[in-house]
Amino acid sequence: MQDMKIWLSYVAYPVTTAAYFERALRKICRTITIGPPLPADLIDKWQLQNMKLPLKVQDISTSFTPDMAEVLSNTASAEYPDLYLWVESVGGHFPQNLTTLKCPKACYFIDSHLNLPTHLQWGKNFDMVFIAQREYLGAFRQHGIRAFWLPLGCDPEVHKKTDSGKSFEIGFVGGVFQGSRRQQLLTTLGDRFPIHYERCFWDDMARLFSQSKIVFNEAVRNDLNMRVFEVMSTGSLLLTDMARNSGQDALFADGEDYAVYRDRTITDVAGFYLGNDALREQIAARGQRLVHNAHTYGHRVDDLLAVALGGKPDTCSAEELRERSLVDVTPVDAGIHDSVCISSARRSFVIPVLDMSPASEYNVSTLLNDLKEVDGDVIVIFNGQEVAEQLRDHPRIDRYAIMKQNIGVARAWNLGLEIAATPTVFIMNADLHVERAAIESLEQALHSLPDAACVGPQGSFSNFALTKDYTYFDKGSFNRPLEVDAVSGFFFAVKLEHFSAKLIRFENGFTPCYFEEWDLGLQIRQAGLKCYIVPTTAYDHHWSGTIRALREISFYERAETAGEILARNRLIFLNKWRAIAGRDNNPLLLEGGFLAYATDQAQTLVAAGRLDDAGKWLSNVAESCGEDARMAALRRFIDIQTCKSDKTPQQMGNVIS
Repeated sequence: MQDMKIWLSYVAYPVTTAAYFERALRKICRTITIGPPLPADLIDKWQLQNMKLPLKVQDISTSFTPDMAEVLSNTASAEYPDLYLWVESVGGHFPQNLTTLKCPKACYFIDSHLNLPTHLQWGKNFDMVFIAQREYLGAFRQHGIRAFWLPLGCDPEVHKKTDSGKSFEIGFVGGVFQGSRRQQLLTTLGDRFPIHYERCFWDDMARLFSQSKIVFNEAVRNDLNMRVFEVMSTGSLLLTDMARNSGQDALFADGEDYAVYRDRTITDVAGFYLGNDALREQIAARGQRLVHNAHTYGHRVDDLLAVALGGKPDTCSAEELRERSLVDVTPVDAGIHDSVCISSARRSFVIPVLDMSPASEYNVSTLLNDLKEVDGDVIVIFNGQEVAEQLRDHPRIDRYAIMKQNIGVARAWNLGLEIAATPTVFIMNADLHVERAAIESLEQALHSLPDAACVGPQGSFSNFALTKDYTYFDKGSFNRPLEVDAVSGFFFAVKLEHFSAKLIRFENGFTPCYFEEWDLGLQIRQAGLKCYIVPTTAYDHHWSGTIRALREISFYERAETAGEILARNRLIFLNKWRAIAGRDNNPLLLEGGFLAYATDQAQTLVAAGRLDDAGKWLSNVAESCGEDARMAALRRFIDIQTCKSDKTPQQMGNVIS
């Protein structure tokens, strides 16, 4: 794209929208500006004395109505443009004989809400028209004009947050005309709050925005104006009305990304956010992240060029822009949920206790001893009063709850998480033996692995539809962190923020036990998060330490065998997740990650030249769970390579992609 030549046509007015397009275009392609200088008389007429930017001359300086045939005759053919882009700037700038340009011709209209008749007429001279005000798309298309919506934006290098702090309660930059609605709204605000107003531009404008706790905006005839994006880019709270039919309501959410007022509520809204500093700054920071993700002039230029020269059928819709803006953005209430972490400890240990684990050499007493020298809040949920009477005054127990009856594992975990007040929470079976090294390994992984929501030392890839494991990773059976479908429930770590934000929770329906881990694994995947197992051997656990010692398990007013519980909860699990997968039109939700893992393992074997081992591995996998397109392609590759003797193992490994 660096060799692409674009002629950008506008009046050389240093604070106009086209100047931002020029900055964005020059970063990606050869950009030649063409147009007249700004008439000196407009500086006074438009109150531009505070511009503080030099008036410049375009690369190709012209009159307001240049003859493009004449311009081309004075230009070497090698410098002819690949795209001619005219951007609305100063009235009266209408180049003539545009048909002599053989490249695609596009224009960008900004003020269609003010100049619609002129725009409809002038737009007929271009192959395509881009407009900032979405409300008028239909009018252009009714006139047979190929029109696209391209909202205004921000330039993060100009519209940036400063380090000078907040000096002003409410700030505003813009024109104010006597008797206008804008003047009336500012007067209403000014009767209650101090307002700082300047007629300033570029860096000075961005600095004023950044130094204001709130920046006022008013839409003129429902325009989605530059100020919306520029204010949000500086990290200050935007206080604006709703520009109907502009796309604003789809792009941003009131109370999450900015603040919306109605005329009669403007002082109430402003007062609320001025009186709630933490909330105001949290919303402003989120708004800043959103516009930087999807609403810079770099984004606009990319979208325009993709349509004008790349064959893209349309520019991004408001919904597409919203989706792009939310990438990697923390939910608005994450900071509020962080406030639940009020304990001075860095971690918590939640331990449900039913009995003294008669079938294991370990029990809650030995576990409390393991944790004696480990920092963290110990929270015990006694699922019965007998053990509680023995241990509730134990010096290593920081908090506890006593149930008269067994409420089951999932409910006990949820109760423990409600009591917990630390960022990291470990869930531990009472019959676990654990060392500090295992705790620290899991904690480090939880906060460093990508999108980690649950980590533990053991887990599996699962066939959820048939409720069986494809493969289970036991202690010492792997040597690097692995993303898995589910982490085993006897010992794992989670982030409290995910439960506080209601992204995930343990399903009470699986009382008293079984299927909690698989259910959590699917919830985590549905939330866009991940489960990992982490290699550590600094623990010991014997399976079913309590269940093997009991013929029946009592819970609430019931008693059932392990087999009865397993059958009932399997039905609950399948009914829940098949319904969710179908309702979300996501049948792949119930497919585990084993195929991808198996294919990666086979590729490792191929790269090492172990074709026979790779082929056998893939055959075994295919017999147990079928194969996807990637695995089938790898199997064909192995078959072909097996017949060749002139390739080295390194060459064979390099063929895999």
